[in-house]
Amino acid sequence: MGKSAAQLSLFPELPEGARRRRPARVRAFFALWPDEPLREGLARTAALIPPGAARASRVRPERYHLTLSFLGMLEPAQIEAAQRAASQVRAASFRLVLDTVGHIAGPNVVWIGPGARCPPLAALKAELDRELLRYNLPVASSPFLPHITCLRGVREPPDPPPVHLDWPVREFVLVKSVLKPGNSYYKVIARWPLAP
Repeated sequence: MGKSAAQLSLFPELPEGARRRRPARVRAFFALWPDEPLREGLARTAALIPPGAARASRVRPERYHLTLSFLGMLEPAQIEAAQRAASQVRAASFRLVLDTVGHIAGPNVVWIGPGARCPPLAALKAELDRELLRYNLPVASSPFLPHITCLRGVREPPDPPPVHLDWPVREFVLVKSVLKPGNSYYKVIARWPLAP
């Protein structure tokens, strides 16, 4: 029995020995994205933190962000689904106080973040995760530790300088990692405003 035209268009035959190309995937995450004045404040504070190790490196200020949900490697259709999920989120803008310098032993990073739980941030995170699950996208099961990484390769907790930075959070963003030899960077794909 011969193949129909519909079957041929849906399942085109490839030349012998050829392989189907997988759609290009990108590493993506949702985040809070600091504006330039806040980045400058974070950079000034980070410069006062002793690295404590010769191999420690400071994160470039243009890479500062607070991850809401790490999605991993996504195909284009999943990126579209992530944007649809984000468009369903209804959350209010809020003020986030960054007043703590912390250390995570496993990845050996030093971070700046809030010392106390911020209910509006927790609500935004919970609603975003709920929508991501609704669109069959990955959501981390680990506890949420809101932070901005500023140093890497630090084995021992440093003596932290005092820090108090006010962050008026008015939006969240979807970011992709652009991986190039010697020039990797983050690019904001889309933004969603929070209600006034």
